[in-house]
Amino acid sequence: MSDIQEQIDTYLNSLAQDRKFSGSVLASKKDSILFKGGYGKANIELDVDNTPGTAFRIGSITKTITALGVVQLIEQGKLSFDDYIGKYFPCQKDGDRITIHHLLTHTSGITNYTENANLFDWASLPSNTKELLNRFSSIDLNYEPGEKYQYSNSGYALLGALIEQASDQSYGSYIEDHIFNPLGMVNTRLDDPQEIIPLRASGYEIDTNEKLINSYNIHPSNAYAAGGVISTVEDLYLWDQALYTNKLLPQHLINYMLTPHKGDHDYSYGCGWIIQDTPYGTMTSHTGGIPGFTSILMRFPSTKVTVIVLSNMFQDVAHVGQHIAGILHPNTAV
Repeated sequence: MSDIQEQIDTYLNSLAQDRKFSGSVLASKKDSILFKGGYGKANIELDVDNTPGTAFRIGSITKTITALGVVQLIEQGKLSFDDYIGKYFPCQKDGDRITIHHLLTHTSGITNYTENANLFDWASLPSNTKELLNRFSSIDLNYEPGEKYQYSNSGYALLGALIEQASDQSYGSYIEDHIFNPLGMVNTRLDDPQEIIPLRASGYEIDTNEKLINSYNIHPSNAYAAGGVISTVEDLYLWDQALYTNKLLPQHLINYMLTPHKGDHDYSYGCGWIIQDTPYGTMTSHTGGIPGFTSILMRFPSTKVTVIVLSNMFQDVAHVGQHIAGILHPNTAV
């Protein structure tokens, strides 16, 4: 075991033993995987270990995939960044003032449907796309489109429905045909609780009494294009590496997606990506959080370092990714 592998393994084992991490991790540098491993249980009741092949709900990392699908259709001339969404969604309030670019960059002003006070009354039950969009389509905007950044899952639900209109495919079929299959991401798909999915992890959380419990389940159809994908660290590594190539999009469009727009506090948002300055250079990343699961995908293009952390416990894992990124940048003072 190399020094880097030993450092990461020791760190993750200590977290797992203290019930502070359960999941899978992959770390790479300059096109080489330096570490991958699983910690804790994919299913506690059946005593199944997490491995690099375990499939986790990735939450909002899904947005990086949805955004690329939309930009593919823009590149094909089927959509435009400047299209007003009222053209596609006549029932969306103020759709004649909101562009596709506003949706991609979280600057539309549309309220975030997952902040609905009644969310847990309906989120465990399946919704079709129309039902999901109707949950926010008639609500007044929070601000003038383009005025500021405000994270909104609603915008990415609309982008998933936009992919369906422009491609004449379901959202799940489109991302499989145009993203996952070309990259060999065979263990990645839009999650479906009725499907038999090999090595699918169960989701857990720690309650107010410090007891480990099965987490509340949000039906994947209610996460949809904002957070409904299930994947593995190994598949997300293929996704990360593809963004350095022209396999899915010309590089100038990938660069545009990773260009900062507006943001919040210490970060900016591009098209489906969080962009931050770090001691290791610019980081492009996304986090994910859905009951029972948390995740982070961190990319440092200047050093070609990638850290992927997928967890089946609902607890923040950003610090896990940050610690591992520090191990992979040993000569950089923080």
